[in-house]
Amino acid sequence: MDSNIDFGSLVREDLTNYGGASNLAFNEKVKALQNAGQEIYHFAFGQSPFPVPQPFVKHLKETAEINDYLSVAGLLELREEIVEFHKEWDGASLSVDSLIVGPGSKELIYLTMAVFKGQIWLPAPAWTTYKPQACLAGHKARTISQPAHQKWKLRAGDVETAVKDIEGPHLMVLTNPGNPSGCAYSREELEALTTVFRKYKVIVLSDEIYARLNYEDNHVCMSNIYPEGTILTSGFSKWSSAGGWRLGYAHFPDSLQSLKKGVLSGASHTYSCAPANIQHAVARALKQDKEELRNYILAARTILSVVAKYCQNELALVGVEGHAGKAGYYFMPDFSNIRSKMAEAGIKTGQAMCDDMLKSANVALMPSSSFLLSEDDLSVRFCYVIFDGAKCMKEREALGDNHILGDAFVKEFCPELVRGVQSLCKWVNEWKKQ
Repeated sequence: MDSNIDFGSLVREDLTNYGGASNLAFNEKVKALQNAGQEIYHFAFGQSPFPVPQPFVKHLKETAEINDYLSVAGLLELREEIVEFHKEWDGASLSVDSLIVGPGSKELIYLTMAVFKGQIWLPAPAWTTYKPQACLAGHKARTISQPAHQKWKLRAGDVETAVKDIEGPHLMVLTNPGNPSGCAYSREELEALTTVFRKYKVIVLSDEIYARLNYEDNHVCMSNIYPEGTILTSGFSKWSSAGGWRLGYAHFPDSLQSLKKGVLSGASHTYSCAPANIQHAVARALKQDKEELRNYILAARTILSVVAKYCQNELALVGVEGHAGKAGYYFMPDFSNIRSKMAEAGIKTGQAMCDDMLKSANVALMPSSSFLLSEDDLSVRFCYVIFDGAKCMKEREALGDNHILGDAFVKEFCPELVRGVQSLCKWVNEWKKQ
């Protein structure tokens, strides 16, 4: 009996070169180097540095034994609290019946793409997973470039030029605040985009997972600007540091209930429901611990903003410019000031540059080509989250809300981040001397 059967290729032809999420794969590589004893400054992965809020932990202990299958759409009490949460923070009027809770917004974004019939558009730079998700869902995503001089933001004219001669329907994935850019759209910018969206009946999937971490507390929810055409997605991985808990949600307006029905059906055939105990725990926390969660958000936002400013200023001192991040964990510095020096040594792509950073400076970064920009672009996504968030929150609380944090705070309480930034600056200066 032949046990060495050659089954041939078993993967769809359009997925022949399909691979795992590049950010997750690179994170595993860096962790392996760190576990082997190397000191690597890991600025390449966007995981919250802060602890999960204590109310979440407390209520999870209370609900750990709950093991019932819940409604596919999610626990009613949780959906009610999500509606109240967005009313309080965004002034948004969402509907409990239009929400789907899932095991992370990532899954719900994929299911939306999977049931959607039409063109999927990605403003570039874009999060690493959107394009592979579209491919897995059977689509060939189209990209629209967002130049650096536009602060990596999509403009109305860019949208009109792209979609006007393409048959719809259209689904635009808009990340606000941005990943990898850290940009945040103003109301005026979103209103200008909405004029074109309405003209060409473009549906917007607005990924607002970093909204609560807007440093100036001026996030504009797309559901308020374009309520009839916006699918709002968010979750608890960023502002509440619960990435591994896998809890997110999507809101579909009345005009897009056919999509909601399709996603709900897909959910019933894939994950059944998000974890019951986690849904109950988060619902209780949102209902019972509003003030403690608000203080947590404000503390995280304050610390991230001062760390972001430090990183941006230090790199600017060695000629590495980049539009300041306005929210979340990221900004995109551009190393073009040493392009000619590196080219002389044969380093001509962003990936080759990042390889040299890792080898020569022990700094891990991902090139912009991982985010749908060109291979020769020398921008990177810089994740400034390698610090002890629990310690920083404790020290901020001890200093008091009226104490203005600055570089001194970063240097004292974020030593690994400071060493990493200085190592990168030294690497830049060494290239400038060549």
